[in-house]
Amino acid sequence: MRLTKFAHACVRLEKDGKVLLIDPGTFSEDAAFEKADAVLVTHEHPDHVDVERLRGLQVPVFTTAGVAAALNDERVTVVADGQSFDAAGFAVRAYGKDHAVILPELGVPCENIGYLVDDAVYHPGDSFTQPDREVHTNLVPISGPWFSTAAGVDYARSVKAQQTVGIHNALLSDIGLGMMQRWIGEAGGRPYHGLTPGQSLEIN
Repeated sequence: MRLTKFAHACVRLEKDGKVLLIDPGTFSEDAAFEKADAVLVTHEHPDHVDVERLRGLQVPVFTTAGVAAALNDERVTVVADGQSFDAAGFAVRAYGKDHAVILPELGVPCENIGYLVDDAVYHPGDSFTQPDREVHTNLVPISGPWFSTAAGVDYARSVKAQQTVGIHNALLSDIGLGMMQRWIGEAGGRPYHGLTPGQSLEIN
């Protein structure tokens, strides 16, 4: 399986000629959407889902009730914590329910579902919800209004992954990217990849 990172939290997974797209938001490049066979969306915030561009894809979408209401399309399947399903030949498990809290007085912003794909790649969306098993590649958010370094480091350490990839990073400068690579990567104690948009990794 090949993982290609695009801007912010968007990644493409390719296997056996099929493409699974995760969190194609308004920051995502057009190339991320090309030839997608199915889409997973963690939650309804626009940096994770570009509703207009997603409507243009005639492919299945798996997501939360909030995103399904915005898309209003029969191709959309609402999923929930604990469900397992097939998306374009990829085996997917759904984890969690709540988006991380941005400010205490605002409460939980919306529903958020993390996805474990082929028991190998885990995308938590905007949360630090952990999967219930070891994974090969953990996608670790490294910035955002809800993010804190201590929680991010703890999450990277707690998820038993062979490697981590930084995501949710559009708000960071080169200085910030380097700092988070040091903290999340070195503190996590596992290989860390700070991929730039368009860069890929092979998942073996």
